[in-house]
Amino acid sequence: MTEYYQNFDLAAKNIVERVGKTIVMGVPLGIGKPIGLLNAIYRLACEDSSVHLTIFTGLTLARPTLHNELEKRFINPIMDRMLQDYEDPLYERARELQQLPKNIRVIEFFLTPGKYLHNNYAQQNYMSSIYTCVARDLLHFRLNVIAQQVARSPSHPDHFSLSSNADLFYEVVNNLERSPEYGKKIILAAEINTNLPYMPGHDAEVAVKDFHIVADTGRYRALFPLPREPLAAQDHLIGFYTSCLVKDGGTLQIGIGKLSNAIASALIHRHKNNALYQDLLKQLSIESKFKDVITQVGNTNVFSEGLYASTEMLSDEYLQLYNHGILKKRVYDHIGLQGLLNEKIISERITPEIIDVLLAQKIIQPILSLLDFQFLQKFGILKADIKFQDGNLILLNSTKIFADLTNAKNKQEIIIKCLGDHLIGGKIIHAAFFLGSTEFYKQLNQLSPDVLQQMAMTSVARTNALSWSNDLLRLQRQHGRFINSTMMVTLAGGSVSDGLKDMQIVSGVGGQFDFINMAQQLSDARAITILHSTRKTKNGIQSNIVWEYSNQTIPHYLHDIFITEYGIADCRSKTDAEVIQALLNITDSRFQSEFLAKAKRLGKLANDYEIPTIFQNNFPEVIQPIVNEFCIKGYCSTYPFGSDLTPEEEVIAAAVADLKYYNRFKIIKLMFAAIFFISSDDKYKKYLNRLQLMQPKNMKEWFYKKLVKWLIRKYI
Repeated sequence: MTEYYQNFDLAAKNIVERVGKTIVMGVPLGIGKPIGLLNAIYRLACEDSSVHLTIFTGLTLARPTLHNELEKRFINPIMDRMLQDYEDPLYERARELQQLPKNIRVIEFFLTPGKYLHNNYAQQNYMSSIYTCVARDLLHFRLNVIAQQVARSPSHPDHFSLSSNADLFYEVVNNLERSPEYGKKIILAAEINTNLPYMPGHDAEVAVKDFHIVADTGRYRALFPLPREPLAAQDHLIGFYTSCLVKDGGTLQIGIGKLSNAIASALIHRHKNNALYQDLLKQLSIESKFKDVITQVGNTNVFSEGLYASTEMLSDEYLQLYNHGILKKRVYDHIGLQGLLNEKIISERITPEIIDVLLAQKIIQPILSLLDFQFLQKFGILKADIKFQDGNLILLNSTKIFADLTNAKNKQEIIIKCLGDHLIGGKIIHAAFFLGSTEFYKQLNQLSPDVLQQMAMTSVARTNALSWSNDLLRLQRQHGRFINSTMMVTLAGGSVSDGLKDMQIVSGVGGQFDFINMAQQLSDARAITILHSTRKTKNGIQSNIVWEYSNQTIPHYLHDIFITEYGIADCRSKTDAEVIQALLNITDSRFQSEFLAKAKRLGKLANDYEIPTIFQNNFPEVIQPIVNEFCIKGYCSTYPFGSDLTPEEEVIAAAVADLKYYNRFKIIKLMFAAIFFISSDDKYKKYLNRLQLMQPKNMKEWFYKKLVKWLIRKYI
C-alpha cells in the first residue's frame, strides 16, 4: 500500500520503521534528488547515532562556498536570483568541511567538477564507475531505499513522471529484482515537486502504486539551474571545427559544459547562416588543412534531414537545436520499420505503397493478425479510431472490412479508408537525465504534449550502450557523432578527463567511456574529443596536449578524433607516428618544438620530420582577430543563448575571471597597482553600486573599491 505524508520528518521515521536503523539510500544524480525527504532522514541520523545512513548518489548540486567579502557581494545576489528557494542537501556542507557524523556516509560516482580536490573524505568515498555499470555496482552496497523527486501528472492522478531521472528507478530496481542473492524488498519513496517538468513516455511514467511512500508537503522548491558560462574565442573555434564533422541525418551526443554550448551555436549558424559559416571556413583555411577529414566524416551544408540525439544528458543545447529546426529527425522502435526508413524505401508520410512494402519485407502477414493490427496502429499506419475484431477492421461508422490483404477489393478498401497520414511514435531524442538553466526548465514546462512525446527520458542502458537492443540501436544511431570534452590528451591519444596524476578525482568518468567505446562498435560513428590546447595556471600557460600522463580515463587505443581551437586531428586507424603528427598540428605552437624534439629523441618520429608550415602559426593572437571579425557579424557571441547576468555583472565577471590564476607575486603587484590607481568614480558608478562599494564604510571596502576599478578599467 502507498502511504502519503505531508511532513518529511514523519515520512523519514516511517522509512526507518520499515527498513530498520541501517539505511542504504540511493538517490539520483543532479536535480532528481528528493531533498526534503533526504534532509529529513539526514537530520534523523544526526539526532540518533544508532541510525547508520549511507547515501549513494552523483553530482550533488548546492550553493558554492564563498571565501571573501568581494565574492559574497558579487555572487550572493546572483545566487538569490537564480536559486530562489532551492534547498541545499544538508550533507553537502558537512562533507565539504569533512565534518559528517560517523554514522553517516556519502558515496558519489560523479563529483561536482573540481570541487573536491584535496578533500580527503570525498576522495576516499568516491566510487569510480562508468555510468552504465553504476546500477550493477550499487548491488554491492545492498540498497534498501530508493528515493527520488517526481512530477505529478496534470491529467492522470494515478501516475507520476520520473522526469529528469528515469534511469535510477529502472536500472537499480530491475538489477535488484534479477539478483537471486539479494532477497530483500526495497522501499521506493517519491517526493512530489510540481516545478519538475512532467515528462511523458513509457520509461518516464510510473504508477503511483509502485511507490511505498509518497511525500507531498505542498511546498515546491525551485530546481537547481546551471549558470550559463561565457564563451571565449577558443570555445567558438572548437565548436566550429566540431560542427563540420556532424553529418546531416546523423545522431548527436554532446557532453556537459560550455564547449557543448559552443557546438550548438556553431551548428545553428551552419543551418541558419550558411553563407557566413562558409566564409569562416575560408578564413580558417579549412580547405588546405582539414578538407579530407571533413569530406570523409562530416559536411558543412544546412540540415535538411536534421539530427536525432541519443545522450545521457538533455540540456539547453538540445532545445536550442530543436527550436532552430535541426533536432528533427525521428527514430522508431521497430527494427523493420527503422530499416526501411534508413534505406528510404518508405518515408514518414504514409502512402498506399507502404502496405506492399510491409508485405514484401514480411513485417506483416497477408491476413492481418491482432499483432499485425497493433503494430500498424501503434505507428499510425492505421488510424487510431479503427478496432480489430474477429479478423475484421471495424471503422468508426461500424463498417467491417475483412483484414485479408490477398483480396484486392479488401486491400483497396483498407488503403482508402484505414490508412493514416504520417507515422507516429517517433522520437527526436532519448536521454537519461536532464540539467540546465532556469530558462531550460521553463521551456520544458511549456512544451506541448505532442512535442514532449518526441523527447523520451529513458534508461542509461539504452542511451549509453548497444546492449539494450543491438540491432535496433545500430539502425537508429546512423552516423553517430559522440562528442565529449577532456582536460588533457597525451600525444599517443589517451584522454585525461576524470582525475589527476596524484589520483585526486576532479569529477568522474560518467558516460564518456560508454560513448567513446560505442563509437568504436558502430561502423559509421566517430568519437570526437574536444579540449582547449592550453590552460592558465598560477605558474603560467601550460599545454593540455602532453607527452604522457599516468592517470588516463580513455586509453590511447580508443583514440579517434581530437579537436582544439587550432583544428582537427583524425587519429583513428593511424600509426603512432601519424597520431603524434596529427596532434602536433593542433597543439599550441609555443609547445610544438619541445614535443617534436622529444618524439624524435625517443624514436617515435623520423629525425627529418617537420611540422607542416601551415600548422606552425597556432597562436592565440592569430585566431583572436578572426573571431573578433565574426563577432561583429553576430557569429561569436559571448552568451549565444542568453546570459543569467545583468550587463554590469557580465563586465565584473569578465574582469575578475583571471584572479584565480594569480600567484602570490601577481597578487602583491595587483594590490599596489590598485591602491595607486587614480580615476574618477563616474564611469565606474553602476559597477560599484552593484557591489555596494560606491560609499566605502571601512578600509576593506575602500580597497575593494580601488581593486574593482582597476580590474574593470579594460572592459568599459
